[in-house]
Amino acid sequence: MPRPDRPPLSIPADASPELVLAQLDTLPTLPAAAVRLLEVTGRDDSSAVDVADTLRADQSLTARLLSLANSAAGGLRDPISSIDRAIVQLGMRAVRRVVLTMRVFDCFARGDSAENGAFDRTGFWKHALAVACAAERLAEGQPQLGVRPEEAFAAGLLHDVGKVALASVFPRAYDRVAARTAQERGDIADNERLILGTDHTLAGRKIAERWRLPRALREVIWLHHLAVDGLSGSVSATVLVALVQLADTLAREQRIGYSGNHLFFDSAADLARRMGVESGALSAVAAGLVTAVSEQAALLQLDRETPQALYFESLSQANAELARLNEELQERNRRLAAAERYFRAQARCDAELDPQADLPAVLHALANAGIAAFQRGRVGAFALRPDGQLLVAVRGSDGFGAELRLGPDEEGLAAWLSDIGALVRPAVIRAPRGMMRLLAPLRDQLGEGELWLVLIAHDDVPLGGFAFVSASDERARLSQEADELRAFLGSAALAIGRASAQAAARRLSDDLADANRRLVHMQMEVLRTRTLSTMAELAAGAGHELNNPLAVISGRAQMLAEQVESPEIQRSLGVISEKAHECSRIVSELMDFARPRPPQPVRTSAAELLEDAQREWETEGGAPLLGVDARDATPDVLVDRGQFRVVLRELLRNALQAVADSPDPGVTILARRTAAGDALELLVRDNGCGMSAAVQQRAFDPFYSHRPAGRGRGLGLPRAHRIVEAHGGRIWSDSRPGEGTIMHIVLPPAPRDGPEPAAEQSASRPRDP
Repeated sequence: MPRPDRPPLSIPADASPELVLAQLDTLPTLPAAAVRLLEVTGRDDSSAVDVADTLRADQSLTARLLSLANSAAGGLRDPISSIDRAIVQLGMRAVRRVVLTMRVFDCFARGDSAENGAFDRTGFWKHALAVACAAERLAEGQPQLGVRPEEAFAAGLLHDVGKVALASVFPRAYDRVAARTAQERGDIADNERLILGTDHTLAGRKIAERWRLPRALREVIWLHHLAVDGLSGSVSATVLVALVQLADTLAREQRIGYSGNHLFFDSAADLARRMGVESGALSAVAAGLVTAVSEQAALLQLDRETPQALYFESLSQANAELARLNEELQERNRRLAAAERYFRAQARCDAELDPQADLPAVLHALANAGIAAFQRGRVGAFALRPDGQLLVAVRGSDGFGAELRLGPDEEGLAAWLSDIGALVRPAVIRAPRGMMRLLAPLRDQLGEGELWLVLIAHDDVPLGGFAFVSASDERARLSQEADELRAFLGSAALAIGRASAQAAARRLSDDLADANRRLVHMQMEVLRTRTLSTMAELAAGAGHELNNPLAVISGRAQMLAEQVESPEIQRSLGVISEKAHECSRIVSELMDFARPRPPQPVRTSAAELLEDAQREWETEGGAPLLGVDARDATPDVLVDRGQFRVVLRELLRNALQAVADSPDPGVTILARRTAAGDALELLVRDNGCGMSAAVQQRAFDPFYSHRPAGRGRGLGLPRAHRIVEAHGGRIWSDSRPGEGTIMHIVLPPAPRDGPEPAAEQSASRPRDP
């Protein structure tokens, strides 16, 4: 066959389908004699004379037909030298086949395509002949279809002409199409559209229109991959389209030649049943198809293979396809088994967890799931904590369970896992020797073998991982399950992330609750401070205004007492003077509360404070009742002992009043170190009547007293509260009705370089504020 001198074309990256199809114009047209012959033999009234007249116009075609006729005659004495005798010898149908096939072959000479390329041209023409022969025989055996055998042959031969056209114009690109399709075992048309931007049906229609083929052939070339039931009513050759679909499927099922299409949407039996073709007729065509293709190929001198050779080639292709399918099935079964294993592992994890599970519970569930996922007797699951520690849970198939806390991560395991995880997904890595000191406790729990880590990450941020031991390289095994493992690790990351988010939400909720509590406390303190400030200003102003009148009253009463002689009047004036002095003392007390003097603290031991307390108790007349207890190793504090004696006096006075009606009165004062160990705590405990919640809430309010008429002024506990706060301490009560009261005072410890006790204060009784 002649080789056209045509360089292969390349496809621009942005080429449109129209531009690609336009390149098909570089192919030669079908000779006029071949087109004329299709028209003549397609008419019912055509004769051998019409065929001979058509062929005489093409001398090269006439010569090739005479050669074929003499070869078919088997060496007659009188060689066939006229086209008329050649037509008689070969028959009109054979002549039509030969002329059409030869001229189509000539249009698509191999050109520059690779001899051993992915697109098999010889196999393609064998497939085209197989479809042509199958379509012709089906048309002969099913006259009710109304399709002429000659027309069916031509349609079958040309149905995939777009493939060889694209392969001739774009040989290298089409080799990529064929190679990709063979690898994916898919439909070649999909990859044609992906790589070339168009497919062979559109390319075939372009060629058919350029060759001016009959409408029926153009429709078959364009529509033979579409479902016949869905074709438009404007399509005239629906039966011929369906017949070629059936012949194409039959040829591909017989593995004759190369079609490039590895998908079967319908079987030949199903297509035949829809067309009304009996199964016996279809089987007969299938049984003789290899022989028919071999005879036709020999007649055309396409290939001199015997029917047996073609049969064995078809059988070999079928066996190769079966081997590939078996290998693919085994791989699919292995992947399904791995997917099932990981799915069951995830189901086990989900069944063990509840939505509110904390991080340790999640790690235990993941470790248990890892036993099934990684097929190991013991598996550890760990999480990287923000504080640098590793929280680890280890589970075993024998019921073993352990929880570890490793760290801090001084070796930089988290950073190392992050670097590895950013490069590999999923990350299956051998534990680095430089970090074995950190991981040694985990390694001891897992058993003998090399320690392997499987990273759990989200958005390249390591969250944790799985750990197990193995004597072999786990990367090779788990790389075969990469997709399934990746999905399992994604679920693990969600579980760890959910637990961490819930823990963070709980911490935030606790912080918000604490902040709200402190805010409420601060608001109450601000309100109390404002109230105290208001009351202090009021008391200071009232005291200043009252002192002068009281002094005048007291002085005038004394002067009158000196001037009168009646004893009764003198006693009355003395009472007036005494009450004026009492009012003056009340005013002074109010002013001291309103404007207390700043404390002058000195280093004081707990024992010294208890001595002061004992003296105050003796002053109040309750010596037999007080129990004093100073625990060892209590810190020194900085206090103004004079002011603090006022605090102790008020607390002890209240305790004495509380136990007044108790059958077994008892008051105890205790000094001890706080639970945190950084402060001194004083406790004044009594077994008196106690206080209700309402009384406790207002106990430190100025001028409040729950006692009946004749009560005190309600400044004792408020004054004690102000003094303790001025020393940087805290004071509160713990009481229930009928169970007594405990008053707590907490004072900060004195610094090591604080002032030493003054000699005069340590040797003498402290004075009142």
